[in-house]
Order: sequence, then structure tokens, then C-alpha cells
Amino acid sequence: MKVLTSNNNKTDREDPTMGKTTNRFTGFLFAMMALVAGGGAFSSSALAQDDSAVADFYEGKTVSVVIRSTAGGGYDFYGRLVARHIGQYIPGNPDVIAVNRPGAGGLVATNYMFNRAPKDGTEILIPARELAVSERLGGDEIRYKTLEFGPLGSVSKSTRVWLAGPNVPVDNLEDLMNYRKNHGRDFNFAVSGRSAGSYQLALMLQESGYPVNIITGYEGTSDQTLAVLRDEAQGTINTYGSAIDQINDEGFKVITKLGDHPAIADVDNVKLALTGKWLQVADVLEGQMLIGRPFFTAPGVPADRLAALQEAFHKVVDDPQAKEEAERAGRPWGDYASPEEMNDAYQKLFDAPDEVVELLGTDD
Repeated sequence: MKVLTSNNNKTDREDPTMGKTTNRFTGFLFAMMALVAGGGAFSSSALAQDDSAVADFYEGKTVSVVIRSTAGGGYDFYGRLVARHIGQYIPGNPDVIAVNRPGAGGLVATNYMFNRAPKDGTEILIPARELAVSERLGGDEIRYKTLEFGPLGSVSKSTRVWLAGPNVPVDNLEDLMNYRKNHGRDFNFAVSGRSAGSYQLALMLQESGYPVNIITGYEGTSDQTLAVLRDEAQGTINTYGSAIDQINDEGFKVITKLGDHPAIADVDNVKLALTGKWLQVADVLEGQMLIGRPFFTAPGVPADRLAALQEAFHKVVDDPQAKEEAERAGRPWGDYASPEEMNDAYQKLFDAPDEVVELLGTDD
């Protein structure tokens, strides 16, 4: 099994025709359930025959991992890492190539996978993590249906953290609620701008009754850290992976979180502090954070091949060598989200009221 790489920067207009796609994997599951309920035998020999058929299909073929961006950056890293390892776990051990198909913030690759890619399990996509939010917000350029793709899983999850500076007398949500009473001023969060996700995350505390003020204009983590150390602000908001240096090197403290990173399991979830629409926003946003680096195959892939790709993807996430490569690059890896978790999170987004979706903000 060889691993090849390729760049394909085609930006040709995608076919806008999107025929109705059936969820063949769901049908496959219902068929198995019916066999069990009806006393039918779904034997190990039948499973072996399915594996053999999948292996026969993939043997000698090439699988493409389509990456939504140019070479370099997070999406390219994860796409190529999966491409290097997944072939050994797909029955038939096909060759695997990584193909960059950038354009329109990931829409070129996503529209291609939905409308034009072969529906036989020979192409895999890593799209923009916001693909479902983009679909929900709408637009003529959106020519895909997130829930009709074949989900394979996600290689990592995100956790948002609200931080207080090392010399700030706030360790938890209760301290934050009492900050004005105890210290005679509001707690200032340093953020980049009003369009940033961190702005909305500070705003949700402010509008839920916490004595929080939001100061914009601090463009990066280093600027925000310096603002706190100079007492221009008392805290910042970041992802846990990006905040490690603030926590370990500067002594910043995690006040609250959104997500479930195991290193901060004892920290209260921010949802305990929220009310009204902001609780709904946090609930939807947390679901999207569970699927920070999602992978799919095209809609309509036969159920046995989809199941084989899902199993192969999970094995890649558990692969020690893949984990080591990610760790060397400083990239989160191994906090797996299953296809079922992905679909549940996306469904929660599509069920949310418009005002909630509009308040999700951008992920900085």
C-alpha cells in the first residue's frame, strides 16, 4: 500500500444539481435489526462475505482524501495524516492519495464531494468544521446536505475555556459572579473583535447576569495574555489546546469551560451559569465543538463500504504512530467523535431557532 500526494486547485463551478440521496447505511442497520427481530441469522460467515466483497472492491484501487484547503495548516495536516495511515485498515489495502481542493472557504471541496465525487467509497473529505452552520445560514453557493454525507468520525474535539490571570482572585463561576461586590469593578475579558467567537462567549456571561465587561482590540493570544498581565483585563477566552502555554507558563486559571477535555474534568461547565437563549447557544456550540475535525465520504456509498471506512477511520485515530506524529506537530489527536455523535450534533444545530444560530459567532 503506497501513500501518494497530489494538489488539485481546480475551482471550476460545481454542478448545482443535487438529487435526493437515500441513507443507505441507515437502511443497512434497519435490515440487520429486522433479521435479529425476526429470528434470522446474521452470521459471522455473512459478515466475512461482506468483508471479502469490500476487500475485492478496494484491492488495486486508489482512495483520495480531499482536503478543503491549500497545503499547510490544520486541515491539510489532518487530511494528510489520515491519508498516510488509513489504507492499511481498509479491506483490500488500497493506495491512498491526498488531494487539495481549495476555494470559497471549503465550499468547492464540499460541493464537489456531494455532487460530483464517485459514490462508491473511493473518496473521503475533510471539510470546514463549520459546514453545517454554513448550510443552516443558507446561500446560493451551498449545494450540499450535511446529514446526507457518509460520516466517518472526527479526530479531535475542542473545549473552550474562560481564563483568569494568575493574580486575579477568581477561580470559578461563583468568584466571577461576586467579583463586582468583592472588588468594586467589573471583570474585563480581552478579546480580538466583535466578530470573534470569544466575544460571543464573553457576551453570554454578561447577558446572563455576570459582572463582565468586554474589551476588544487584542488580536492574538499573546496580546490578550499581556493585557491580563498588565491588568488592562482580568481574563481571556481560548480553546484549551491553545491556552496550554497561558496555563502552564503564565499561571492562568480556568474559571469555566464549554466541552469536556479530560485535563479539566473538575471545572464546571459554563452552561450551569447561562439562561435563556444563551443556554441554547452554548448547547448547540458544544455539539459542534465535539466534531472539530470531521471526515466524510460521499452520499450514497454502499452500506458495507461505508461501515468499512468508518471502522478504518476509527483505527487510524487509535493508531500509535498517527498519534505520535500529531503530538510531534503539536496537534490535538485521539479525542474521537463517532459518526452517531456527529449526526446528533448536526441535527441539534438544524433544530435550533434562527436567533440561536445567528449568535454562534465565528471560531477564532
